[in-house]
Amino acid sequence: MKLLRIQGTPLDTEKTILVIDLTHGGRTLGRAIERYSTARVLLYDLYGKDKGSAIPDFDLCISPLHSPVMNPILMRDERVISHHRATGEILREFKKHLSCRIVEITGTKGKTSVATLLKMMLGREMRVLSLTSRGVEYTTCSNHSRFLRRDLSITPAHTLEAMAIAESEGLEVDIALFEVSLGFTGAGDLNVLTSLRGDYPIAGGMLKASDAKKYTMTDLDGEVVELDDSGGALPGGMRFGRRQQDNLKLAIYTAEKLGVSIDTIEAVSASSSQIPSRMEIIENGDWVVVDDSNPAFDVENLTQGIEEILEVEGEHIVIVGGSYRGSCSKVDLDGVRRVIDRYSGKIRFYLSGEMGQDLIRAGAAYPFLEGGIDAMVDDVRERSNGNKGVILISRKQEEGYR
Repeated sequence: MKLLRIQGTPLDTEKTILVIDLTHGGRTLGRAIERYSTARVLLYDLYGKDKGSAIPDFDLCISPLHSPVMNPILMRDERVISHHRATGEILREFKKHLSCRIVEITGTKGKTSVATLLKMMLGREMRVLSLTSRGVEYTTCSNHSRFLRRDLSITPAHTLEAMAIAESEGLEVDIALFEVSLGFTGAGDLNVLTSLRGDYPIAGGMLKASDAKKYTMTDLDGEVVELDDSGGALPGGMRFGRRQQDNLKLAIYTAEKLGVSIDTIEAVSASSSQIPSRMEIIENGDWVVVDDSNPAFDVENLTQGIEEILEVEGEHIVIVGGSYRGSCSKVDLDGVRRVIDRYSGKIRFYLSGEMGQDLIRAGAAYPFLEGGIDAMVDDVRERSNGNKGVILISRKQEEGYR
């Protein structure tokens, strides 16, 4: 067996590899290293049973970029590398087996939107394996998609799970398209950076998310594609949610780089398809429900969503709240409250979920709603003074609106 090499060193029986953080893909990385090496693998449960305990001796430590323990950026020790870097080394092995190209998408804003739009374009002409916040999908050249798994996050190590599924099922893959949190693995033939806006602290406040992304950009196989590279205006008639304009431009530019035909790009761009939970419009009788319940909620997204619905005729209602799960960033509750108070003369606000409870504890005096999104929409419509309007759902809820 050809041994996996990391930092130029083969991982043989004399090496001890310590993998930190089992919550964010550590077990997956450990299994993959065992597949491609004879090294001894130790797992350290950063948020579980090993929290606060002594770090074992190691020859190589693999730790996530968000970790306050053995952080690869802060340690400045060649024996300590990131989950991203280790994942990239193993992805290169998978790429050889599947004979495919890899495209990675990262950024603080727009990852899922760009990945979804790009998958729609690529999927008309190529066989695409994708990992996004929606899960793992396989899309054939007819743009027919099927889910392979829905329970994987976009932590870098889960790209290995996606590749392993494709390999085990004998799928033919032209493009492996991965949405990756906090940076690139380095194995991508093309690396798409959506945005560094809306930065947030990581590693116990010692670093910013943008620090992690920039750190991963120092050793890449392929070129980096950014919005500034994507050129001019969109073709006439292409209209997504206002925030989607930049995402669409970046997806178009990336698709062109990957050889997708202009006819396919224009057909997808001009279609009425929407991205779930990204200012997705759902008709509800004389009312319109705008579902923006994605994990990227912040003050900027809330403000932009409110400005968009104010252009719609009728009563304007916003439900703010839901779960904190699924997001690495910390919500600025004081900022959210300032936005709510600023628009309270134009918008009827309701609060929900654990975030809504925190806002009430902080002094926000707005009605609180129980239940899933379906029930909340029915509730606010019954309380409404008008016979039509728009309801904006902000922040990921426990249950989806369907």
